This record gives sequence, C-alpha cells and structure tokens, in this order.
Amino acid sequence: MIKSGKYLILIVLILLSLSLSAQNSGVNVNGVVVEESTNEPVEQATIRLLSVKDSALVRGTVSGNNGSFTLKNIKTGNYLLHITFVGYDPLYQPLRITGKTNPVNVGKLALSDGSIQLGEAVVIGKAPEVVVRNDTMEYNADSYKVTEGSVLEDLLKKMPGVEIDSNGKITVNGKEVKKVMVDGKEFFSDDPKVASKNLPSKMIDKVQVLDKKSDMAIMTGFDDGEEETVINLTVKPGMKQGWFGNAFAGYGSKDRYEGNAMVNRFINNDQITFMGGINNTNNMGFSDLASTMFADMGGGGRRGFGRGGAGNGITSSGNAGLNFSKEFNKKMTLGGNARYSHSDNEASSKSSQQNYLPNDSSSYYDEQNRSNTKNDNFGINFRMEWQPDTLTRIIFTPDFSYSNSHNWESGNFHTLSGDMDTVNVGNSNYFSDGEGHNLSARLEFSRKLNNKGRVFSASVSGGLSDSYNQGMNQSSTQYYQLEPGLKDEIIDQKFRYDNKGFNYRAYLSWVEPIGHNNFIQLTYSISQRKQESLKNSYTIDENNEYTVLDTAYSKSYRNNFINQRASLSFKSQREKYNYTLGLNLDPSYSSSENFVGDSTFSNLSRSIVNLSPMAQFNYMFDKRTNLRITYSGRTSQPSMTQLQPVADISNPLNTIIGNPDLNPRYTNNLSVRFQKFVPEKQRAFMIMANASYIVNDIVTYSTYEGNSGKKVTTYENVNGNYSANIRAMINTPLRNKRFSINSMTMGSFANSNGFINEEKNTNKNLILSERGGIDFRSAYLDLGVNGNIRYNGTTNSLQGQKDQNTFNYGVGGNTIVYLPLDFKIESDINWSTNSGYADGYQQKEVLWNASASKTFLKNKQATLRFKIYDILQQRSNISRSVTANYIQDTEYNTLSSYFMVHFIYRFSIFKGGGSMQDVQIPGRHRRMGLPRG
Repeated sequence: MIKSGKYLILIVLILLSLSLSAQNSGVNVNGVVVEESTNEPVEQATIRLLSVKDSALVRGTVSGNNGSFTLKNIKTGNYLLHITFVGYDPLYQPLRITGKTNPVNVGKLALSDGSIQLGEAVVIGKAPEVVVRNDTMEYNADSYKVTEGSVLEDLLKKMPGVEIDSNGKITVNGKEVKKVMVDGKEFFSDDPKVASKNLPSKMIDKVQVLDKKSDMAIMTGFDDGEEETVINLTVKPGMKQGWFGNAFAGYGSKDRYEGNAMVNRFINNDQITFMGGINNTNNMGFSDLASTMFADMGGGGRRGFGRGGAGNGITSSGNAGLNFSKEFNKKMTLGGNARYSHSDNEASSKSSQQNYLPNDSSSYYDEQNRSNTKNDNFGINFRMEWQPDTLTRIIFTPDFSYSNSHNWESGNFHTLSGDMDTVNVGNSNYFSDGEGHNLSARLEFSRKLNNKGRVFSASVSGGLSDSYNQGMNQSSTQYYQLEPGLKDEIIDQKFRYDNKGFNYRAYLSWVEPIGHNNFIQLTYSISQRKQESLKNSYTIDENNEYTVLDTAYSKSYRNNFINQRASLSFKSQREKYNYTLGLNLDPSYSSSENFVGDSTFSNLSRSIVNLSPMAQFNYMFDKRTNLRITYSGRTSQPSMTQLQPVADISNPLNTIIGNPDLNPRYTNNLSVRFQKFVPEKQRAFMIMANASYIVNDIVTYSTYEGNSGKKVTTYENVNGNYSANIRAMINTPLRNKRFSINSMTMGSFANSNGFINEEKNTNKNLILSERGGIDFRSAYLDLGVNGNIRYNGTTNSLQGQKDQNTFNYGVGGNTIVYLPLDFKIESDINWSTNSGYADGYQQKEVLWNASASKTFLKNKQATLRFKIYDILQQRSNISRSVTANYIQDTEYNTLSSYFMVHFIYRFSIFKGGGSMQDVQIPGRHRRMGLPRG
C-alpha cells in the first residue's frame, strides 16, 4: 500500500507538472502606449488582443502609469492588437506569434488625437487653450480665431507670451525662437520666418514650444549649452494621408498686391512642401541673408539709420522654396530644403538722439535718411540621419548659401549743443554692390557601448566663406564752432571690401555610467577660425579717377583664433528629479595683424586660459508641473575691432580706436522656470526669471572733441554691469467655459556703465509691463478684448542729467461674426498712445482693420474676401533705444491705409478620396473648439 501510494503521488505530480508546463508554454507580449504628438506614456489605455478569424477577445488589460502593458500566455497564431483611449483614434496593430521569441516586444504604440463629431449636440465647453506637458508648452490652435487665409504668424500673435517684432523675429516668454518644426521634422532648417510667413494656420492643430537640445546633447544625454527654443507644429488629425494646400491672390488700392501658393504632401512620416509667393505688403517670407552678410561691410561716412527691413519702410518681395523629409526605412531619414528670395525695400527714417555729457550738459543729434536695398538670397541644405543598428547614430548636415545686395542711402544730419546752438551740419550719399557665399558641413557620430549608458560620440565640422562689397562714399560736414580753416570736411571715395574666412571644429565625448543612474562625461574639442578682411578706399587722382589709396580710411586685418575646451560633468537621474554639475577648461590663442598694403600697423597675439562652471537642476512634480534651474558661466573674448589700436575714421563724427589691453568678459547667468497645468480647470501658469552679472564687461569710452561735435570712441573693462527680468503668464477659462482670460506680466532691470569724457556714467533702466485679455466664443460670435501698459524709466549718475520716464498704453479688440449663408464679418481695432518721448515722436493712433468674406464652392473650398487696412489712416512706426551714453527715438515710414480683394482657395486629396472637410469637426461645432475626450 505504501509503495502504491508513493507511485500514485508520483503520477499526480508528473501530471500536474505537465499541466503547469502546458499553461506556461504561451508567450508574453510587452509594449508601451504613448501619445503620437508628445511621445508621452498613456496610462489606463485599454488593450485588447483579438482573434483574426472572428475578432473574438483573447486577452485584455490596461496600460500602467508609464504606459507599459503585458499580455501573458499568448499561444502561437495571428492576432490583432486593438488599443483605445478616450479622445484618441483607435489603433489596430497586426501581430503574429511564432513561439520562437519570448517575450515579444511590440515597442511603442502611438495614439493620435481623434476628432469628435457630435452632430446636433449642444456643447458649451471648449478645449484648453494652453497645456503644459513636462518642458513643453502647448497651444491649441483652434482656440485662437484668425481670418480666412491667415498664416502661422497671425495665429502666433494672438497667443499669450508670444511676441513678433517688425522684422518677423519670434520670441516666446522672452526667448527667441530659432527653428520651426512640423510634426518633429525640420522645416526650412534655421529660418523660422519661412514657416511663420507662409504656413496656413488652418493646417495647424497644436503649437508646441520647447527648449530643444542639440543633436549631440541628445546623443550623449548631457546638455552642451547649445539648447535652442523651437516651435513644433502638429498637423491636424487625418491630414497626413495625402495632398493638401492653399493658394490666394489679392489686389487693392495704391497698387498693393499679394499672391501665395503652397502644396503639401504628408504620407505617414514623409513630408514634402512646395511654396512660392510675391507681394508688396511687407511680407518678407524668408530671412534676408544678405543683410546679415554685408552688415559690417559699409563704407566710410555711412550712417545706417536708413537700413530698414520688413516692417521698416515698404518691402516688395518674392520667394520660392522646396522642403522635404523622407523616411526610407527605420534606419535612414533624409531631409532638406532649397530656397530663393528677392526683396526690394524703400525706407525713410528720422532719428533724434540725446547724448549724455558731464557737468549738466547734453548734445542733440538729428538725422533724416532715405534708402533703397535690393537683395537676392539662395540657400540649400540637407540633413541625413542614419541608424545602422540600435546602438549607432550618424547625422550629416551640409549647407550652402549665396547672396548679393545692391544698396543706396542718402541722408542729412546736424548736431546741436545743450544750448541748442548749431555745432555741425552735413549730408551723405552711399552706393554699394555686394556678393558672397558660405559653405559648411557637420558630421556627428554616436555609439552606445553597453546597455548601462556608456556612450562614445564625436563630431567634425567646418566651413568656408567669401564675400565682397564695393561702392562709393560721399559726405560733407560743416563745423560751425571751429576756426574758419577747419570748418569743412569732405569725403569722396570709392571702396572695395573683401572678406574671406575658414573654420573647423573637432569634438570628442565619452559618457561613463557610475552607480545607479549616475553618469560622468569627459569631452575635448578644438576649433580654429581664420579670417582676412581687406578694406581699401581710393580718392580721385589728377585724371578724375579713383586710384589713389587713402591710407587714413583703408583698414585691413588678418585674424587667427584657436580655442580648446576640456570638460568634466556629472549627471544624476532620478524618477522625480535630475541634476548636472560641470566644469569647463578653455585655453585659447589669438593673433591679429592690422595692415594697409605692405605696411603693418600692429601685430597682436595673446594666450588665455579660462574656467567656467555650469549647473542644472530639474524637478518634475508630475507630468504637468515642473521646475528648472540653470546656472552657467561663459567667457567671451574681445573682438579684433575692440583690440586693434588703429584709428577707424570711416564715420567723420565718430573715430573708433581699439584697446589692446582689454581682458575677456565673463558672464554669470542664472535662470529659473516653473510651469504648471491644472487639467480639471484647464489653467496654465508659467513663471520665468533670468539674471546675469558680468565681470570685466567691455563698454565704450567716449571723448567729445571741443566744439566740433566729434567724438573718439575706445573700449574699457568695467565691473558692476548686471541685469534681471521676470515674466509670469496665466491662461484660464472662467466658470462659463465660453470665456477665458490671459495675462502676461513682465519686469526687468538693468544696470550698465559707460565712460563719457573720462567720467563714469551709471545708467539704470527699469521696465514694467502688463498685458491682459479676455475672450468669448460661441457658435455665432468670437470676441476678444485686450489692454496693455508699459513703463520705461531711466536714471543716470552724471550730474544734471534728468530722469527719463516714458509710458506706452494700448487697448484693443477683435470680433468675428458668423452669418447665415457662410458670410463672415471680422474686425480688429487697437488704440495706442505714449508719453515722455522727444518732441515729434509722440504717438496717438487708432488702427482699425475690417473685412467681409463669403465661403463657397463644394466643401467650402473657396473664399472671397474684401479687407480694409488702417481705415482711419493713423499708423506710425516709432521705437526707442536706451544705453549708458544716449537715448534715441526713431521713426520709419510704413504701410498706410489701403484696401484689398482676396480670392482664397483650399484643396485636399486624402487617402480614400477624402477631403479637408472630412477631417474636421463640421460647421459651428468646430468653431466652438470642442474637447478631444
């Protein structure tokens, strides 16, 4: 019996083990559910494994707080993964289990936003206007109403915290946007204006603002200080499966015209965009590369106040471009663009400048200018990203640009003493033609050496540049308070300036894991920049030809700068926080030679070693609340212009002499940023603070010469220059969700020092501003009201200098009325005024624009619009700049009142024959800004 019992127990155990073995013979399936646009994990998503034969449920689960899930004990066969979550399109993923791999990892499964169609349901809520996710601030584009045919720039101007100046530069919360991306892909590389001036606002779903790390920082996991603020645009759901685009043409009074066309093809991760346009309404659709290339290549006597840009003067322009991104496979992506632009700017300006002088004295400089500038720009660049395996990443980015420029300026000027007596009077004329090109490339490589975080990275980059500028300078200056023989000064020159440059940089990085989620990084880099600038001026010989070299105005130099950097950094990564500490060692060598022809005037060389620390701390309270603190120290060398002890007399009223004894400038920067989003209240809050203190700052040292109105400017080191600013933004709906309010509060203070006639002047500048608004949206009416006030206070330590206090005020409103039969009336009006400005620069204007439009054709593809700009004809263009040496007020000519008739046409061809109408919430419900879940 005992033996029989033993055998029986043994048989039971064997059968049980076989049963357990059979139950555990299945395969586990692992994966992570994320948001497509943000790559953030989605928790509590429903995961269902369905049988392909009859769609029967085989297994089911929900994702965890990190988006991960596991389906256990799945038998071999063919299945369909079905993933759903409220507010997102359902995802179906085919899955085949062979049993050869266990577990099976399906990777990241991305859910895209879903459009909700509610038919005739009454909805009074709307989606949150601003959302904070980790380091990203996200604006819901449908929450900001813009007119038919509007582009991205019109949309951005309505978003709290976003500012766009007259030249198209975009800043968000005080930080300049360096790049615009579309669905995470670069759009015309480093030129944000191409997107802001050309992309139609109707294609945009979300506007995401983030601080993007460099490619090398992403590879290594360590911040390299090359972070830049970028805007990423997400395209509306459903528009990534075909062709879509728009075209518009307009003509109006005063011969104003504009036309633009854009065609986009988005297929999954592939993009291609064709675009082109012409106008004479100051819409410069590309950045003006020529204005940058020739900015420092003017001739003697050139004043520069007449140089305008889009927004300053009247600009006629044309452009054409192609942008693409092609994902050949998961390993290889190629993108790039080609672009051409032409601009013709007519500008006139007047400027009034008060110069601070010691002993209760001042002088006043007034100037009027007219100018015409014609520029042509062509550029092409590519970006290839190759990942031959999961451990290796290679990025190659070549870039080429070409520019030419034609410019003339004419102006007159005069200087008055503090008693308003005439000191000097003059006029100037300037003509120039320039041409130049730049060629550069960068190759970056990174290789993960183990799964614990050991990474080796390297990069090499370099470039060549070559440009010239030639033309004529003519000016005449009369001095009223000098002896008779010294009263007149005439400049009549022909000039030729040539610039050539070469640079390279090599970089190595090693990241080593130490302990649990701790890493150290060692880096070394060496770079060299060589430049030759030949500036020759010629005067008239006895045959009335410009052949005589004017050695007083000719100035040439060669410069060679070599910089090395060795750095050591430590980074600790935790679930709620991370921090980085680092130290940089920077040995550098520079040499410079100043010469004219075969004569050398100075030859300088210097070697310097600098230390600069950095620290960064990030704390994530949750996905929608975070705090970031960053400190960095940076050394910058004086320029060769600031060092060369050779007089530059190209401006007859301001002789510039460098100081070879200057020390490097060292800047300490501290920044703090806190962001919070409250989902249940749809409230977004952000506060940013920045401060800097400069050791051995380089400032101007100006000495005025007697009664001529002339001055000699050199440079000195000074301590005590510092600045700080703080910005706070809040955006929240009211209890009635149709109303929302936003507020942007800003304060800044700067303490700067300069020297005037051997006396030190400390300038303190305080700026306070507040901008707030309230918006109302319903099925038939969109209404917004906003107001702003800005205070600018300036004090100086020079005895007798009066405090300067200015105020700018503004109140505005905009409305859209939706009428039957697809008619729409739109209007915006802004009142602004100022006080405390110089005589002739006071502002009091009411800018009123209005339009009426009718949408027609199938699927409402076409719109006819009549719009009047500046109905009351009160537009002005006034600006003020404040330094430790002067206050300057400037006014440019600008576009005056005109009307225009537009025809706008939109088209779309999506997968399955759908149209734009099929991917948007129809009718009045879309205008309400419905929530997505």
